[in-house]
Amino acid sequence: MTPDVNVLVAASRSDHPHHPVANRWLEESLAACALGQRLAVLPMVATGFLRLVTHPRVFVEPTPLQAAHDFLAALLAVAGVELLPLAGEWPLLEPLCREHQLVGNAISDGWIAAAVLARRQVLVTFDRDFLPLLPPRQLLLLEG
Repeated sequence: MTPDVNVLVAASRSDHPHHPVANRWLEESLAACALGQRLAVLPMVATGFLRLVTHPRVFVEPTPLQAAHDFLAALLAVAGVELLPLAGEWPLLEPLCREHQLVGNAISDGWIAAAVLARRQVLVTFDRDFLPLLPPRQLLLLEG
């Protein structure tokens, strides 16, 4: 499984409306890692997380940069959690963009979807925009 940006943002910020759901999912996923499960973090998700939580136009009180990095470092330090390398998704991105007419901000979702497809992961997200991009077996929608 691999979390989307919105899941990490919500899990990291107690003031986020989806915090209880995202935090519970993350804690359960980390506990499962202790039992041999794997949790993959996509690089584009990690950078999207940093971009959003530290942005003063997104949060009245943005997360300090060091705290945001500490959150990611603590997550990646858990046995069974890995930061996946980039590669393999690029050939899948262009057909996804063309097929679904992805432009502007939707390109980021396409990139994440292509990486999930290339690595045979399951994306965990609150974002219903992934419904047309991923097969149901590769998408877990959390309800907030």
